[in-house]
Amino acid sequence: MKSIILLALSLCSSLAMAGESCVYPSKRDDGSVAYFEDCGVVEGDGLELNGEHAENLAFDSNGMACVILAASDAFYLLQDGRSQRVLFFDNGCDYFREGLARGLVKDRMVFIDERLETVLTPGFDLLLPYDYGHAVVCNGPFVEEQHREHTLLRGGQCGLMDKQGRIVVEAVHAVGDNEVFEHYLNHNSHCPAPPLRSEEAALCHAKRHVANMDHHSAQWKRQEISRQGAVWLVTFVEEGDGDEEFTLTLNADSAQWGSLIPESHDEARQRLKP
Repeated sequence: MKSIILLALSLCSSLAMAGESCVYPSKRDDGSVAYFEDCGVVEGDGLELNGEHAENLAFDSNGMACVILAASDAFYLLQDGRSQRVLFFDNGCDYFREGLARGLVKDRMVFIDERLETVLTPGFDLLLPYDYGHAVVCNGPFVEEQHREHTLLRGGQCGLMDKQGRIVVEAVHAVGDNEVFEHYLNHNSHCPAPPLRSEEAALCHAKRHVANMDHHSAQWKRQEISRQGAVWLVTFVEEGDGDEEFTLTLNADSAQWGSLIPESHDEARQRLKP
């Protein structure tokens, strides 16, 4: 949860006229996203596409497709006809993280699974994506700050919720107070609690962090680890055909990772040399 929280949030009306335009992945365009008119009708928190568009919609390997209406209403549709309004995020439908995405039911955020079924209704104004098996949940009021094309939220009363919907960190912290949530996650994992005094403990947390990253794996064919002051350096090569080295920095006191850079162990040691 190191990243700055950036949200593109649109909570629009629940009725779209049949003549409203939309974009979706099109069979006629080899699966590329294309623009169309007269798309369909929104009914409650679902979308019914007109016949020609329902036939033209290209689904992904999971049998799912994202349709965006002109008003920035976002919907996931399944091949069996089910649909669900979701958060409009990053110019599309909200991503699935750890099997869950953020849906909208009567303009309130919920968590849905890949069958588009609501699995958690936390009752908070704002839900952030799941990360390390937990989600930051917040109530307002918030202060909005514009950051390029995104809206940065400040303030609020935020806590941490697990996959069972239990609040494990009380919702009394500001939306950007990540250190509180990182402290809980780093002290309540399968790895030894910090401070990290041994290579085994540092390696456990390094693999835990890397496993949580997109486009990386905790399956390594070789690794090297050393400590430089208050920082552990963990260099690894992932299993597969390549031999690219990555070095992760890990705070020995908190077990929080700092950076992941494509470099050798010696290069990292030189870079961090006092």
